[in-house]
Amino acid sequence: MDPSERRIIGFDGLRALAFLMVFVSHKAPSPRTEALGSTGVWLFFVLSGFLIVRILAAARDRVEAGRATPATSLGLFYRKRIARIGPVYYVFLFVLYTTRLGSPLSLGDESFRLSTWLYVTNVYIEWNGWGTELGHLWSLAVEQQFYLMFAPAALFLPRRHLGALCGALVCTSIVMHGALWAVGAWLVSFDVDTVVNLGLIALGGLAGLRTKPLPAWLRSDAAMAGALILFLALPIVAGNSGRWLIVGRLSGVLAALLLVQVFQAQSSRAVGLLDTAWLRRIGVISYGAYLFHVPIHAERLLSAVGVHLATPRLVALTLDLLLTLLLAEASWRLLESPARRILRAPPAAGRASALINP
Repeated sequence: MDPSERRIIGFDGLRALAFLMVFVSHKAPSPRTEALGSTGVWLFFVLSGFLIVRILAAARDRVEAGRATPATSLGLFYRKRIARIGPVYYVFLFVLYTTRLGSPLSLGDESFRLSTWLYVTNVYIEWNGWGTELGHLWSLAVEQQFYLMFAPAALFLPRRHLGALCGALVCTSIVMHGALWAVGAWLVSFDVDTVVNLGLIALGGLAGLRTKPLPAWLRSDAAMAGALILFLALPIVAGNSGRWLIVGRLSGVLAALLLVQVFQAQSSRAVGLLDTAWLRRIGVISYGAYLFHVPIHAERLLSAVGVHLATPRLVALTLDLLLTLLLAEASWRLLESPARRILRAPPAAGRASALINP
């Protein structure tokens, strides 16, 4: 495995926290939980940027060492991304759009459905608003748009420009925030706009490129705990989800710091807590859990099989979470992991060439 793709202890735990933040915001909506959910999505973005930019940097290093070409590296990158993201996403859409499982849900009009197939859900929502139970797919659209725009630039430009490229995206995102504010754009634009959110992914990229060690005090358990608690507390204290959408992405700096802290203190007690088995497992299956959690309603499913319960909200929320995690675990074992192994495998011709020229 490429060293840039090796598991970083603690990151699955952070993924789990991000998913749980989003889950609570959708299942128990309020101004504070909605602000918390937005912050969870932003943590996903910063995490993604940290990992993806490191992968692209390693690929560009191989290009400059003469061991690969930009075109083959780009093809390999996209194949791995498709293997990780595509199969379960499209199976999810196909099941909801073509079977009775999707009939009780608000799945949007034909234009919205087309936008989900093409990974432009966020563009549709920015123009037309929410009004569907699949609105959470907007963040996956932003991720795909980042891959399409950023990866070619990262692999065809010299490696030394990668940090500047990330910095330019962060600056562009800040300018877009100001532009939206100046024209009085509605809050949906601050939420789902591509350029606004690419800055968070690029900020994660800058964190992933950092090689200089943090000061010892910043790598301490206390400093990590402080960064995480402050990151989680800020959206709750903000209270107003609208205001938080406009200024809250500044908390991405805290998220980026936290990732660097975790990365540079792999053997610390705080990282060990993030790597607790149950938290780590939720992180591993968090992509499927994120996909599935919004349309899952335990009371609806129980009613469909003849069990009618008026459950308290906390019980319903717990049942929804358990069903979501069970489905995500099944998806990981039966679909995502096998598809990843098959689609990431090099073509037969490539394997034969490797055997002849090891």
